[in-house]
Amino acid sequence: MVYNNKKYLSFLKRVQLVAGVVILLAITAAILLENFLLVAFLASGLVLLLVFMRLLNYNFVRLQLENGKLIIRYYPLYSVDRSYESVELPVVSLRYVVVKKYFFGLKWDLHLTVKLKQGLASYPPICLSAIPFPDRVKIVELMNSLIGSGKA
Repeated sequence: MVYNNKKYLSFLKRVQLVAGVVILLAITAAILLENFLLVAFLASGLVLLLVFMRLLNYNFVRLQLENGKLIIRYYPLYSVDRSYESVELPVVSLRYVVVKKYFFGLKWDLHLTVKLKQGLASYPPICLSAIPFPDRVKIVELMNSLIGSGKA
C-alpha cells in the first residue's frame, strides 16, 4: 500500500495562492478608493490567514506499507529551510498510535511509539493537516489495526 497527498497539496496551494492574490487586489482597489479602514481590515485578515496556515503546518506525506515495514516520509509545504523527515519501522514493533487534535480538529498530529530492545521510543509527531479528512480517518484506522498484528 502506498499513499501520498501530493495532488491535494497542489490543489490546496493553488487555492491559497488565488485567495492571496484576490485579497491583495482588493487591498489595491481599497487604496485607490481611499478606503483605508477596509485596507486595514483586509491586511490584518491576510496576516491572520498566513499565520493560521503556518500554525496548521501543512506537510507532504508519503506512507508506504510493504513487507512488514512501515515507511512514512514527510516534509513541510511552506518552509524556509526545508527538512525532509523519514520514519521507518517494522510493523511488529509498533505499540501505540495516538492522534492529537488542535484548532477545533483542523490540525492532527500523529504520534507513533515503538518497542525497542532498550524500551519504548516515540517518534516526533507527524502532522496530517494537509490530508483530506476521510483519508486521515482511514490512515489512523490502518495504523491502529497494525498495532500488535505484525502483518502488512
